[in-house]
Amino acid sequence: MRADSIQQIGRPQATFGALLAVFAIALGASEVAAQPVERSTLLDAPGTPLSAPDDAAAVDLNPAALGHLGTWSLQFTHIEAPGRALGHADGDALRLATPLLFGTAIGVSVNSVRPEFPGQLSRGTGSLALAYAPNANLSFGTAFRVSGSNDPAFAGRMGWDVAASWRPASTLAISLIARDINAAADLGNAGGTTPPSSFVLAAGLRPLGSDQLLVDVTTGVDSDGAVGARGMVLTRLPYVGRACLGGEVRRLDLDPVWLALGGLSVDWGRLSAGGGLMGAEGSSTAGFFVHAAVHGRARAGVPTARYVLDLEISSAGARGILALLMELERARLDANVAGVLLRLRGTGLGTAHAEELREAFARLRREGKPVVCHLDAASGQEFYACAAATHAYFDPAGGARLTGPAGTSIYLGDALRELGVRTEFVRIGAYKSAPEQFTAASGTDAAREARAALYDDVYTKMRAVLASDWRTTDARIDRLVDNGPYVTSELVERKLIRGAADERDMGEALRAAFGGDFARLESRPAAYDTAWATPRRVGVVVVDGDIVDGDNIDVPFIGIQCSGGKTISETLDAMAADPNIGAIVLRIDSPGGSVLASDQIWRAVMRARRQKPVVASMGAVAASGGYYIASGADEIWADAATLTGSIGVFFGKADIAELAQKLHIGTEETSRGRRAGVDSMWQPLSDDERQMISEKVLLWYQMFLRRIEEGRGMDPEQTDALARGRVWSGTAAAAHGLVDHVGGFTAALDRARRLADIDDSAQVMFAPTRPVTLLDFALRALGLGLATASTERSGEDTADAATPLPPMVRQMASTLTALMAQREGVGLARMEDVVFAAP
Repeated sequence: MRADSIQQIGRPQATFGALLAVFAIALGASEVAAQPVERSTLLDAPGTPLSAPDDAAAVDLNPAALGHLGTWSLQFTHIEAPGRALGHADGDALRLATPLLFGTAIGVSVNSVRPEFPGQLSRGTGSLALAYAPNANLSFGTAFRVSGSNDPAFAGRMGWDVAASWRPASTLAISLIARDINAAADLGNAGGTTPPSSFVLAAGLRPLGSDQLLVDVTTGVDSDGAVGARGMVLTRLPYVGRACLGGEVRRLDLDPVWLALGGLSVDWGRLSAGGGLMGAEGSSTAGFFVHAAVHGRARAGVPTARYVLDLEISSAGARGILALLMELERARLDANVAGVLLRLRGTGLGTAHAEELREAFARLRREGKPVVCHLDAASGQEFYACAAATHAYFDPAGGARLTGPAGTSIYLGDALRELGVRTEFVRIGAYKSAPEQFTAASGTDAAREARAALYDDVYTKMRAVLASDWRTTDARIDRLVDNGPYVTSELVERKLIRGAADERDMGEALRAAFGGDFARLESRPAAYDTAWATPRRVGVVVVDGDIVDGDNIDVPFIGIQCSGGKTISETLDAMAADPNIGAIVLRIDSPGGSVLASDQIWRAVMRARRQKPVVASMGAVAASGGYYIASGADEIWADAATLTGSIGVFFGKADIAELAQKLHIGTEETSRGRRAGVDSMWQPLSDDERQMISEKVLLWYQMFLRRIEEGRGMDPEQTDALARGRVWSGTAAAAHGLVDHVGGFTAALDRARRLADIDDSAQVMFAPTRPVTLLDFALRALGLGLATASTERSGEDTADAATPLPPMVRQMASTLTALMAQREGVGLARMEDVVFAAP
């Protein structure tokens, strides 16, 4: 089933629903079906629901259901039917089906049918089925068949089916199938008979809202007036698979014929096998069926062996950390996962993200699942995160850069002036230091004061946590940090890690840590999603990079990403309107940016908040414009080391007239109006323009304070005392009331689930998607969307793009990209760039 759509049920569904209303009332609701009107060219698939087949049987039974498949499947069926004179067919069928891109799916089948009556010849049929699902609720399909046989009654026979499937809720599925609609045409078979057209309505009901119990009712009529019906119950057996029991009546219009069947299917991971018995009224012999299948994803049934999830992570930026956290959360909920082996390799992990990893480790350990870290040349943040693991091992030739937090602020003022570029900014608050990097050669005392307080908060928290991990004193942690970095042997000697180990020879260490010898898998086997329609879930809106006007910006190869006010607002509005999304988590990893875009996003947050809970989760940085948008949420969660606050606004421009003179570039400007050149890069600001900009910046700042008052109920004077551009740690922000709770993404996700009364196992949807592969960029350029879907399994498509740029260069390039994307006359709510070194 597709889980990436956030649009609501539209006009096609309403039309389809009106068409089926009378049938639904007459039949009730149900889910397991078969063919009430047999076709002599195709085999049945006993025990398969016609209203909602969830494997390759859909090719022959209900081609529209292909659009709802969540994975590929290959199925074999063998039937020895009872009561040959009753029209049952014996034979074999092989079916293959798979979903494709953009909601499409394809399937093929080959049927070999043995004679029904003495003197008839065997025949074979090949089928091709196609389906399209515009969303998770609705799907359309068609199938084409051609038969071959030495019997002229079947040679060259062709068939064409069309079908529609509607799944308006997790409890109801309805399918309408028109079979052999070309029956009236001249099929060209030499003296053969033309099969009648038939019309089948199938309704399925899941009273419990899941596949634990499924009831199906099917009725059909053909163009010869034959009428049939079938009812079936399918139930899931714990630790086994599925069982079915059903009955069918044929020729209700004449002399009814009754049939019954019962069967069992054993599901073991991606394999299924089973069979059952069939009986017919008036027949002294029972028939039977057997089937086997392999699926692209595992199905619940026979318990599979427990295993250790082995993850190697080399990127943990704004989206990469979310992918990792979700993988660890799913491992926590998966009973087959015995523990986690995490190998961190040059991740660029930030301190706030390290705290989120520590939180995830604690959740796993509370479930009795050990976490083992293996590191080689670890940064201080990687070391800090893995101090919360059950055990940490280092490569014998490795070490840890445990040296304390450090950062670098870059000032380009003198360099720009030397080049002939004059920058001018108007700002509110002495702490709003972002413009200083373009105007000054060094920071102001206010900026140094704020940074010193921030580093004190981060280091104090880190020291206290490590002292607790190692059951030691703050003083010893100070000495350890002052004497770092360390090689592996020194870490072992000081008992800071479990030991040294080659990552390819950790058998004994892992057996001791996990309490047994478990297989190691690099990813969790994907479980097949049996839900109908779109189940209730949590939506996560990711705001990463600078906030800019318009659409998201993605620069390939160098990994620059900016969040567009238009893109984020539309995503929030869509999630707010989606009835299947019970709560929204606004995940922010952004230093801010455009005031216009920030206010657009804030308003979208407030609109969403009126319809469902909205919880803001702050990552490494959610400052200035990042805090602006968070203030509209019901609650704000921040990591202890999150950089937040920086409530303030500035506006500026660059004047390159002197640079133009140095390069012997002549310019002539023509304008009308006293302030027509206020945005010109060829002249400085006049006193009048500077005064006008000061007034506008003050108005933007006052609007910022009002937005916080509206969103959080804080008095503007109280906020102003904490604002004026000052940056706070998450801990300090919580103490001052700027955030509500100290906790990471999984804690915020838990809170959103509780507020919306959503189960922990419910899906989590991430949006908007970001292009990752070259195919993604190409499809986006063509206006076709992305090849990757932003669904619960977000690890594959939300990892950060690889980039050859060092962090400092990448950060500056991102800043310049955001500034170039800035619209003229729009203020900025942005924090200064600080490149952090590993602690």
